[in-house]
Amino acid sequence: IERIRAVRDILDHITVELRHQGEKDLYIPLVCDANTGWKMHQALQVVNGVKDLNVYIEQPCLSYDECLSVRRLCPLPMVLDECMDDIGVLARIVADKAADAVNLKISKVGGLTRARAIRDLAVSAGIPMNIEDTWGGDIVTAAISHLAHSTPPDLLLCSTDFNSYGPVKIAETTAMRQGGRMAAPVTPGLGVSPDHAVLGKPVFDIGI
Repeated sequence: IERIRAVRDILDHITVELRHQGEKDLYIPLVCDANTGWKMHQALQVVNGVKDLNVYIEQPCLSYDECLSVRRLCPLPMVLDECMDDIGVLARIVADKAADAVNLKISKVGGLTRARAIRDLAVSAGIPMNIEDTWGGDIVTAAISHLAHSTPPDLLLCSTDFNSYGPVKIAETTAMRQGGRMAAPVTPGLGVSPDHAVLGKPVFDIGI
């Protein structure tokens, strides 16, 4: 609780300074991500300890039902992540009003086709999203950029440029963070050119 308060205080001071420098609409959110690590009683203690702050609570407990129980007693906006693994879960979230936002991870839900269907349902329900993945490099980042770029801006909270996280470049792509933003490639497909010298020989080939 003390750490959350300290970080929010720092972000508020940074926000004030940057607004004085011309960033009048700047807002820096703070997401408190428990990564399923709290029991319900612990989650409620944290929530009550920071309920006066402008923060999000992300995936406080392991199961959907535990998170829903906390949600019903939580005055702060909640994000669900680890339990968001198929379109059926999102349908439950919509019906139960179980979250204010969700994390949509492409590989976790079975690829771009399923991720797009989940994204479309979230858009129809007015649920904001973080569009990302469990991890990746240039190819995954390109996929993220396409799905994010085709999402209404007011329902896209953020996306992740995983290709800036590691030192190994496995493909050429224009999906690169520049000035805090990232655009999807405009070339065919994902818009990537894999570096086969880095990737090595394929594990297996599929012929059509």
